[in-house]
Parts: sequence; C-alpha cells; structure tokens
Amino acid sequence: MSEADAGTGAEHNRPDGYSGRALVTVGHRPALTLDVQLSGHFEPISGRYLWQGRVRGLTDALGPADSPCPGAELEIETPQGVGVARVTAVDLWGSHLVEAVSGRPFTALSEDRLGEPGD
Repeated sequence: MSEADAGTGAEHNRPDGYSGRALVTVGHRPALTLDVQLSGHFEPISGRYLWQGRVRGLTDALGPADSPCPGAELEIETPQGVGVARVTAVDLWGSHLVEAVSGRPFTALSEDRLGEPGD
C-alpha cells in the first residue's frame, strides 16, 4: 500500500485481478500463450463475484478466419487458476473482451490479507 493510500481505505476499493501471460484455449484447439488483463469484484446487490477482461493477440494467433466471435467461450489459465469466459466483443485494437462464465482464474484479495480497518 502506498503512503498516499494509508488510512484512506483505498486498498479496500482496488479490484482483484491478473495481468500477464495466460494459456487461452478456444474450443478443441491447442492452448495459446497470450497476454490477458483480468479484473473482478464482489457485486453486493447480486451477491456474486464478477470478473471480466481482455485477451490480446488472439486473432493474430488463430488467424482472422478462426478468430472467435462474440458468444464463443474461452478457457483462461493463469498461474493462479482456471476460468471460463464468454467473448462479448472485439475492440478497435483487436483484443477480445470477455466476461465470466465460471469461477475466476486468479486469486482474490481476502479480508485477512487486507487487515482490519484502521491498520
């Protein structure tokens, strides 16, 4: 935690996530090692943990004809876990935007790691 965050509670508002290399599997194709940026948070209204993110370089790795369309499911494996996501869109830079279908493929911050308020 930075000195600027000390005592402000800002550390409790940071989303969980993972940014780095991950194995991405589309259907029955071999897994690809690609850059992903994933983040998540607990949604108190629905009582669910939601995560989403982007997968970079998928079209380049598979070729334009085999690039997954919105609605396709991907398996994403990080060093912290495995999750399944659905492609929701492709952005202007060709990255695939994804939303969770299963549990998160990264470790969530836990209350015991954050400490008690005022620590």
